[in-house]
Formats: sequence, C-alpha cells, structure tokens
Amino acid sequence: MTHEFSAGQNAPLTGRTLRFAASAQVQLDLCAFVVDDLLQVATSDDVVFYNQPATAGVRVEGDTIVLEPDAVRPGARVLCAVGAESTTSVSTTLCHADGTLLASFHITPVTGTESALLCWEIYRRNGNWKMRALGAGYAGGLAEMFTAHGVVVDEPADAAPAQADAAPPTTGTELPPSCELVWRIFEDASRSAAAYVAAHEYAQHRLDDELSVAVADPAARTGEAAETARAQAHRRCEELVAAAEARHRADSVTLTAELETVDAVLPASLASWDSGAWRGTLVPGDGVRVGELSAPERGALRLPLCVPLPLGRPLWIDGETAVAGAVASSLALRLLSARPGSRLDIIDPSGSLRALGGLARPMLAGPPIHDVAGVAPKLKGLAEAADLTGLALSSGADTRRPEPRVIVLAGLPHGFDSIDLVNIVHLARMSSAQNISIVITGADDDVVDNPAYDLLHDASQHLPASEDGHLADPWTNTDWRFAADTLPGDTEFLHRVVATLEVGGG
Repeated sequence: MTHEFSAGQNAPLTGRTLRFAASAQVQLDLCAFVVDDLLQVATSDDVVFYNQPATAGVRVEGDTIVLEPDAVRPGARVLCAVGAESTTSVSTTLCHADGTLLASFHITPVTGTESALLCWEIYRRNGNWKMRALGAGYAGGLAEMFTAHGVVVDEPADAAPAQADAAPPTTGTELPPSCELVWRIFEDASRSAAAYVAAHEYAQHRLDDELSVAVADPAARTGEAAETARAQAHRRCEELVAAAEARHRADSVTLTAELETVDAVLPASLASWDSGAWRGTLVPGDGVRVGELSAPERGALRLPLCVPLPLGRPLWIDGETAVAGAVASSLALRLLSARPGSRLDIIDPSGSLRALGGLARPMLAGPPIHDVAGVAPKLKGLAEAADLTGLALSSGADTRRPEPRVIVLAGLPHGFDSIDLVNIVHLARMSSAQNISIVITGADDDVVDNPAYDLLHDASQHLPASEDGHLADPWTNTDWRFAADTLPGDTEFLHRVVATLEVGGG
C-alpha cells in the first residue's frame, strides 16, 4: 500500500491501535473529535486534547494521540485534527502501536488562511474500520472547528475547550438506517471525487511551476536541455493524472458494487424502479429517493440521492410546470409507499397532475382540485383539520399517530392567493408532528411580492426538475449533475404498485 495519501483517499485500517502525530514549522495542538455520521459530537466528553486527555478509545499520550477504534463508542467515528497560532503546512502520520508507518498525509492550506486543519477520519464501513485523509481547514482556528462539529465554545478553543457542551441535535437532518446506507456511499463517492479533482489541480499546478522554472533563464529557454526539462514536466503531470484516474476508477467500481448490493435490500421508496422491492409486499421506508447524481466528466458512476422521513420541510421542484409535475408524481408515489395507509391530496390548478390523480385514485383523500375556485376551500379545510388534530394531541385526548398525508401542490404561485399561501406555510410548520409530506412544483418567480410566498420558498428544500440540474455535496462541495426521479413508462407496472399500496393501506 502507498503510504503517502492525498485528500479524500481512503484505505482499510490494519491493526487495532494506532498513533496520530503531526509536525510543522510552528507549535501544533493535536485534538480529536468522536462524532456521529453527521460529524457532530454527542457530549463534551467526545473532545480529546491537552486539557481533556482521554475518552473511550482515544487518548493523548505525549505528543501523539492514540486511537483504539474498537473501544470507541458504538456508531461513532473519529476525526484527528491540529490547530496552530498561524497558518502553516502540516505533515501528519498514522502509525501502528510499534511506530511502523501506516500512512502519511501532507496538508497545505488551500486559501492560506486556515489555522486549524482536519487531518484524518477513522470510520467504520460494512463492519470494517477504514482511514481517510481529509485536509479541510478553518480560518477561524480551533474555535471555528469546534463549533462546526457541534461544540459550544465559551472561551477560545485553544485556551479552554474543556468548558464545551454538546450542541442540541439538529432537527430534520438525522438519517435513519436505510437512508444512512445510501448516504454513506454518497459520502465515499464525494470524498473520492474531491481527491480526484484535487489531484488533477495539483498535477496542473506543478506542471505550470516546472515549466516556469524551465523558462526562467532566457539563456536556457531553448535547446535540447530545455526540451528535455519540459518533456519531463509533462510526463510527471501525466503520471500524476493517470494515478488519480486509476484510484478514482477503482473507487467507482467498488461503490457501484456496493450500490447494487444495497439496492436489493432497500425499501421501495428508496430503491430504484428496477428493484424487486416494488414487485412484492411493500414495506415502510425511512426516506424517499428524489433522483440520481452523476459526473460524466469523472466517470460512469450514478448515485441515488435520498431525503429522510419525516420531511422536515416541503420538497419544492423547480422547473417548467409539466416537467416538474412528472417529478412530483414520482415523489408522491414513493411517499405513499413509504407510509402504508397514506392519503393523497392533489391541488393542481395548473392541470399538470391529472395523470397522477387517475393513477393514485384509491389513495385519494378527496377529489383532486384542478380549478382555481377550489384551491382556497381545500387548503382552508386541510389547515383547520391539522389544527384540530394538533389540539387533540396536545390535550392528550387523542394519542394516536395522525394518519400519514401526502399533499401535492402544483404550479405555485399561480392559482394560489395570499391566504392560500399562508395556509400552506401553516401546514408546513405542522408537517413533522402530524405525518404530513408536502411536495410543491413551481418555477422560481422573482416578481412575486408576497411575504408568505417568500417564506414558503425559503423554507422549502429545492430540487431542479431539469436534466442539467446541479447540486453540490455537503462534505466536499464537489459539483454533481442531478437528474430528478420520474415514474417509469410501464403503466401496467405502476397499476400493480398502486394495487399493492391499496392493499397495504387496508
């Protein structure tokens, strides 16, 4: 195995005890965070540094941090980091307990302002421990790094982080088990992609530097020696790029195999339309698949993108009405499959969801609304019913979980007046507590001057309906092409799915 790692590169972890060390031209403070899959600490005990030298599986020992991954609390991973008084390049190592080098990673701050650096991540994947080189930096130093991982810092982080308390959990972002399977693969793909991009950029920068040196002396710009120097620079660049591409291809092959395995065990709401999950008894899901991510310029890997349930905020499909309507129809059917017994409300003055109304007729809570005159009474009724349910739950008169509801609203803001928009905002605020999933379609309309529309627009999770939509991943901010999920063209298959949903709902 190559000892020198690049950002994003990962490998299996051998050995059950390892030492993290770092060196630089300035004094460094080593620290480690024991975090969950969202990279957040659970308590202040999850931070290890010179003033709080140990927690389960992690301890400070001299000028190193010793890690025993099997002793780390279940479900957690470890981030190894350094802080300094000023920005500096850092050389880091992971070694076996006997000092044998396991991996090294040299970090040069990207912007030249970062004084705290995440160096390594020790994490479990499919029951096995792995290590990953990180390289992310924080211009605000250790204080910013601590805050980013859920620690409240009362004093400067390099002075008294022992007073840190765990931040409260972030509502609406926790990923349940099935979603987590998909997101872990997405995370690995994102890190691999970031390493691939970084390696390309490094190779090009080094080529530029070497070519600049080759022509720095006017007297030596021509001739056999100059030509040889330039040829060698290009060859080294090509070798670096080829090595990065080989690593990325190998990662993609592994991830594709993992996706095929995972797709076979996912509930229908998260699985591909080709999955056998759609052809048997539908089981509840803890999330919905909203589309696929790809990067043709980096390879053929295609990744499912899912969101967890319950939806913490409405899903808003941005795009032309007919195209967005096709995406909303797919999401509606997936949401219905995720919660057996769900009822569907369609409010569609645009007329783009007529096919959905016909297909999902057995699950409709009432006739679809296709005329503008029916929009206000329908939304008023839904909002009042939600209020009554909320009162019953808060008073203890009814302790049953509310019947799951899927509400699809098409073509906003056209056909919806101010009161309608206020009622939608009201429903959105009660959605998590009352098992309500809201899907909206509508083009981004900058000329709408309505506070309720602005509030709803800003509170929603937006997804592009167009084929050339783009999203950045949450780990490395790497760009991905997004293709929204749409219903398959096999009408007979869709009717079989609906028949299964009807049976499942009792």
